[in-house]
Amino acid sequence: MVNHNINFFSKPYQDNPYRYYQEMHEQYPLFFHEPTNSYVISSYEDVERALKDPVFSSRNYSWQVEPLNGVTILQMEGKEHTQYRNTVASNFHRQDLVEQTLPLIRKNVASLFDAFKGRKVIDLRKEFTALLPLRVIIDMLGLPEKDLPVFQFWYHAFARFLQNINGSETVIQEGKAAMDAFRDYVDNIVDERTENPGNDLISVLCSAQMEGKRMSKERIVGYCALLLHGGGETTDKAIASLFRNLLLHPDQLALLKQDRSLLDAAITESLRYSPPAHMILRTTNEKVKVSGGEIPENATVVCMLGAANRDRRRFKNPDEFNILRKELDTKTAYTGITNLATFGMGPHVCLGVQLAIMEMQVASDFVLDYMEEFQFADGGDPGEVGIFTRYPDSLPIRFKAREEN
Repeated sequence: MVNHNINFFSKPYQDNPYRYYQEMHEQYPLFFHEPTNSYVISSYEDVERALKDPVFSSRNYSWQVEPLNGVTILQMEGKEHTQYRNTVASNFHRQDLVEQTLPLIRKNVASLFDAFKGRKVIDLRKEFTALLPLRVIIDMLGLPEKDLPVFQFWYHAFARFLQNINGSETVIQEGKAAMDAFRDYVDNIVDERTENPGNDLISVLCSAQMEGKRMSKERIVGYCALLLHGGGETTDKAIASLFRNLLLHPDQLALLKQDRSLLDAAITESLRYSPPAHMILRTTNEKVKVSGGEIPENATVVCMLGAANRDRRRFKNPDEFNILRKELDTKTAYTGITNLATFGMGPHVCLGVQLAIMEMQVASDFVLDYMEEFQFADGGDPGEVGIFTRYPDSLPIRFKAREEN
């Protein structure tokens, strides 16, 4: 490994991490990041291996997530992971999602857009994308919509906790307090739905069995908290980034307007170009040789998803946003055999990816149907924030509703 000047917490990096990705590929394919005591890999080949090869473990979640959610599917491996994933995966199969969840998504999209009637300017992220996935997951869990404000509070506290790579004690304590409150809220609901199950996801989890035994209440509550966070965070940021990318590339937006069948390709390219999560952690089970050197045993590894998606050895002209890109297959982009790093790869590919894509499809179609014209409200790019996750924090747009033309 060679010396470097890359610091995730520096202002230049936070302003624009993309400018460092090619530097990582060419000069620092492996480097040690002292502020987080971790080894950083960025090439597509190395990141793919870290996500698929069992020499890289997901047991980092024992300190990253377990203090908040308890033991979850994220840190399970081998037989335990397979059994647990199979137990809950049936609730995320495509056919089931379409039949049970599509009406919930459409209802919530329409409800949010009802509030925009008569308006000319909205913040598409804060008033739409930040709310939609959370409302959908609350519906799926069978929790009351009237409590949305408190769910939002818990959601943001969980997100800060799970992205707390600099170890802020304040963030840790706020996250644990939110989890305690969430646990108190859900505890009686789990008891009631164990006795009187319905069609909601909590009832399904209460009835699910592994090797003849039901899941413990602790795991059900932890999984519900994980859904509350994971079911909202990536989808929210992904939809906002998609429309920011389209507005920044009007030629691509024009192509999509002319041919709506390109929507899946536009979604896939946006997820490659500006993924909602730019990093994911792993831990080495033994010494591992990668591009640029060797990582010791029991080391924390930062897998740079955003950099892997812009590796020019894998993608032609990777810094260009191109919805006609040939290297991406929309049929496999969200499965374990994907060539896209955004939602993980292999056995730990994100369980909720099909739900996220379906929400992106419905929301995007609705925006394009509803808005004849739209542009940045202030005439310029609002930019992005974040290093662990990255997204437009605000997306003010000026629009003309189709019905007004």
